[in-house]
Order: sequence, then C-alpha cells, then structure tokens
Amino acid sequence: EPYLYIMFLQFLPKSICGYLPPILAKIMLQCNGKEWDVTLTSGVRRRLVNGWKQFVVDNNLKKGSIFLFELVQATSGAVI
Repeated sequence: EPYLYIMFLQFLPKSICGYLPPILAKIMLQCNGKEWDVTLTSGVRRRLVNGWKQFVVDNNLKKGSIFLFELVQATSGAVI
C-alpha cells in the first residue's frame, strides 16, 4: 500500500540540493495536471514534508516506482 512508502525519497540527494534555495521553501509538485504543495526543510538533510505523503498516495507510488522531477523554477521563496 502506498502509505507504507512515504519515506522513499523523503530525503533529497545532496547532488540536487545545490539547485534549491538553502532555506525552508514551499515546493509545488505537478503531475498529470494536478498540484501538491510540499515543504522543503532547511539544514544538512533536506527533506520533503507537509504534502509528500499525499503526493505518494495520489500517484500510487510504491517501492520500486520510478519518477522524474524536473526543476521548472526555483526562487528564494518557492520551487516548482
């Protein structure tokens, strides 16, 4: 069931954190015409919270699911 996998990719790889604001930021995830507001935490271990679980459930993501994030826009206040 998707809710069992909310931890997968919850922590972002360090290799992409350099492209993101170094502070707490709002992120908008877009997929198949839908949008989810998620929060990106600040600190050494950046993670997705407040909306990530709903994104996983709504997209029926499971262990082994593959999906691609495309950075559309990154400002000091928001990321799409």
